[in-house]
Amino acid sequence: MNAKTRPELYIVEDDADMANLMAELAKSNGFNVSVFLTAQAAQNAIHLNPPAVVLTDLRLPDGDGLTILDTARRASLDTQIVLITGYATLQDAVKAFKLGLYDLITKPFDITQVQALLTRLLAQYQHRNSVLKLQTRLAQLDNTSLEPVCQSPQIKQVYNLVQQVSQMDVPVLIEGETGTGKGVLAKFIHQHSPRNNGAYFELNCAAVPANLIESELFGHEKGAFTGAVARKLGLLELADGGTLLLDEINSMSSDVQAKMLHFLQDQTLVRVGGQSKVQVNVRLIFASNQNLHNLVEEGTFRQDLYYRINVFPVQLPPLRERPEDIQALAERFLSQFSQKFNKPIERFSDEALEQLQAYHWPGNIRELENIVQRAVVLAQDKKVESHHLPLELRPLPSHIALTPALSLPDNTSLEELESAWIQYTLERCQGNKSLAARELGIDNSTLHRKLSKLKITTIN
Repeated sequence: MNAKTRPELYIVEDDADMANLMAELAKSNGFNVSVFLTAQAAQNAIHLNPPAVVLTDLRLPDGDGLTILDTARRASLDTQIVLITGYATLQDAVKAFKLGLYDLITKPFDITQVQALLTRLLAQYQHRNSVLKLQTRLAQLDNTSLEPVCQSPQIKQVYNLVQQVSQMDVPVLIEGETGTGKGVLAKFIHQHSPRNNGAYFELNCAAVPANLIESELFGHEKGAFTGAVARKLGLLELADGGTLLLDEINSMSSDVQAKMLHFLQDQTLVRVGGQSKVQVNVRLIFASNQNLHNLVEEGTFRQDLYYRINVFPVQLPPLRERPEDIQALAERFLSQFSQKFNKPIERFSDEALEQLQAYHWPGNIRELENIVQRAVVLAQDKKVESHHLPLELRPLPSHIALTPALSLPDNTSLEELESAWIQYTLERCQGNKSLAARELGIDNSTLHRKLSKLKITTIN
């Protein structure tokens, strides 16, 4: 086993001959070994670098093994502690196991029993390490995204810029409407960076309750708050050596913003409820569906954090401003979902493509993806037809008049005008709210809010 991959084992024993004997046994069984003759020296080392295993005598000149046990358990829940003694009472043993003791060795000890114990400890460490590597590998497997669709001049310019910045370890701020592909762009940056063999994680700051986001990012120690029954590593630690996307950072609370600013200064963190600093090396990408500069002026986002993360800003255009990409994106989603659902759907009909091109896409690429998925589910033959698309994408019936005929007094208020126009549009669309929303240039939820606010009765 390579020395760098060997787990660390600390021996705390004031008898130098005994300590050396146990050190030789541990080295021959696959451990890197450090020997401490006093409790204080061992505690200092454990605070700085918690080992995989601690073998400690019960009686020490400046303390006892139970103190070492408590120190090691507080430093790391993963450290296994073995007590060595010739004087243990039943009371000591019970107390030790309550504190999390792994095993007990009595003096004089049998070398074969100690070797068997060390073999078990090494196997347990390797198993735990394998699980952590598997978790990292699973995070990496999600990185196998396709090359971006870049037909429009705007998106070509975006990806040309990020290809350059991918090689440089600087923060990137991606701004754009919801559904424009900020997560896809962040993965692209990670995959084309020197960190592409490291883990990639994403955190949507708006999706995590405000009282938990600090723990999700920075981790927490056991007992830090109600429900913290064990130490938990945060995403900043888990992404060490890789990349972390913080999406919708505009929703981050001021307290967490302050802690994030401190982290960006030297990439050190303190877990919630902890005291020790942890050094990590992670590339951060930030994304926002709102203009952060405007939020700074409004006082809802820290100016100093904004300047820290706005090193390389990228603006993603909405789908309606890149019509050249609609067909290519739709065909990519068609291929993906046809494979997923095992359906031989090969193409869109000309009429369906025209409708996709004519739609204004308020939900951007995410809306397009959902609509194509639904169409693949509904399609029976080898192509997606017009009637497989939602109503709001279909052309208005020919009998609907497009010329308004409203007669309102000169002193009509803005609210009265809006109400009249909505009612007029609903009448033209024979009460079809989806068609009316399309005609009004708003989404369905906005129309429903306006109907409720203006107390407009709809046609059944």
